[in-house]
Amino acid sequence: MKKSLLLSFLSFALFISCEEDASSRDEVVGVWYMPQSLNRVTAGASADRLGGYSLNAWNYSMMVTTNIDQEFVDQMSKGIGAINVSGYINGDMAYMQGWSEPFDSGSSVYVSSYDWFSMFEGPNSDSGAFMGLSLNNYNGDGIGDPADSGFYGYDDDYFSAYLNDGSYFDVTQQIEYSYDGKTLTVPSQELRDYRDSILTIGGTLSHSTIDIPANTSTKIMGYDGNTSWDYGSWAIHIKEDGRWVEVFTFEEPQGQDGWSNVYVDSTVAEWDMKDDQIVVTYRYDDFWPDAGGGPGIGQGTWLYQVSYTYEIVNGNLKLLNEFNMCEDDMGGFCLEMLEYQYRFDPGSLKEMKMVWELEFTKSPNLKRMPMYSEPMRKSLARHPAFKIQK
Repeated sequence: MKKSLLLSFLSFALFISCEEDASSRDEVVGVWYMPQSLNRVTAGASADRLGGYSLNAWNYSMMVTTNIDQEFVDQMSKGIGAINVSGYINGDMAYMQGWSEPFDSGSSVYVSSYDWFSMFEGPNSDSGAFMGLSLNNYNGDGIGDPADSGFYGYDDDYFSAYLNDGSYFDVTQQIEYSYDGKTLTVPSQELRDYRDSILTIGGTLSHSTIDIPANTSTKIMGYDGNTSWDYGSWAIHIKEDGRWVEVFTFEEPQGQDGWSNVYVDSTVAEWDMKDDQIVVTYRYDDFWPDAGGGPGIGQGTWLYQVSYTYEIVNGNLKLLNEFNMCEDDMGGFCLEMLEYQYRFDPGSLKEMKMVWELEFTKSPNLKRMPMYSEPMRKSLARHPAFKIQK
């Protein structure tokens, strides 16, 4: 009798479990839409490159936890102060990225007049000058010798400015400066281009910082709602047969007559449900092409798997995935390397992780990319957007 009751209980539990699994699968099957906003990871990516990758490659935030209070140098936000430009071209440059080598005082820093996340936003997107200043001082082997840009040597200092009316200023010359990884100081000095046009530059610019309280997970990189602009949309087709199809759609107006260029790309993966997680498996075929025109050397297929904790709230699908960058750290080397790379206080970094937090709806939300005027397009053609390193 006891054996019969036990079998009945196990059968009932298995039935309930199967019913719950079926119900869970049913509620996530379908087409889900998410607008794709430009973030710090996608800055400078073309629609072709953006759509050619999987959704999880872009949409993450970087979270850190330290054991002491400290300030993190935020190189992707507007700085404090400015490098001023005056002459027949006038303006301020307040966006800066740079590197300073503490062992030999070597440095490399790039300063720009525009925010590389929202440079096309707002009613004045076609006004003003695109200005960029690159300063380099490579001492010894601390930083290493980066590759040439194709236009300038890696150790050249140069300044360029482009206006929408077609005028420009472009010069390569030795520029006096000091940079300690936090503050750039450029003494007032004249720049003269090949046409003997003269501009004066000078000023002090410091990086903005992010406060990191001790023992508190804090975001240092990721989405910024104030500076992101629509970059097309993603749709996930979650199929009953186990297929997971990510479709990226990007639409750019090409003329006032309403004609548009629409770009679509997709990534096909597989999905399954385990406990409270959706497990997505991507398969990539890797090979080395043969330089002599032969078939190449096959490397087989490798798998990339992402486990999302999911929930459905008010009809929206929310996915969450976390990756600890030093989870398998041996001897603390990984944390030390990240401390050095991101300039945290030595011995202070406890954890650094990437967090994917995605939300989808059942309603499509594709927005068109703004259509730029011809002067803007010409300016962009001369000065590639978001090019912050040589």
